[in-house]
Amino acid sequence: MALTKLNYTGQGTVPIASIPTITSAKMPAGSVLQTVQASKSNTQQISGTSFVDVSDLSVAITPRNASSKILVTVILYGYSGLYVGKASIMRDSTEIGKADTAGNRPITALPFSLPPNTDGSITHASAQILDTPSTASQITYKITAANRADGQESLFINRSESDRNTTSYDPRAVSYITVQEIAG
Repeated sequence: MALTKLNYTGQGTVPIASIPTITSAKMPAGSVLQTVQASKSNTQQISGTSFVDVSDLSVAITPRNASSKILVTVILYGYSGLYVGKASIMRDSTEIGKADTAGNRPITALPFSLPPNTDGSITHASAQILDTPSTASQITYKITAANRADGQESLFINRSESDRNTTSYDPRAVSYITVQEIAG
């Protein structure tokens, strides 16, 4: 960590005029310039095969410099009946962090996979992506999700499928999206 030495040789308090102003332009590469986070503590059921917004998991950030990178960290809890649910990380209308195409396989950044008959269980999908948006204009990062291609079952966010009021299973969880501007 770099330290800043003030050029003040007097005793007592330092005059405000002697304290240098530190702006984002003066921060070294790799410094965190700002952090924005959104959390989802409620639940959501997604039954369709088309991607829809996961409510509450959207953040807007305006980079201070066009050369900055944005570190996007996501942890999404849920249950997907019959193996696979899909979630994507979006920068405005562009999906980021997805895998390469491989036949008919799902290629999202946040796949859910949990075998059937895991009654009372939830799992999580997580990702950390260093995005390069190359802009100083406002950007919105959000999570979208869909159920598996055949439309069976549902994808449940922050809850199990059964969601019974018990003390030893059927938990509830909180999902997060955090974005940090990193000086370039």
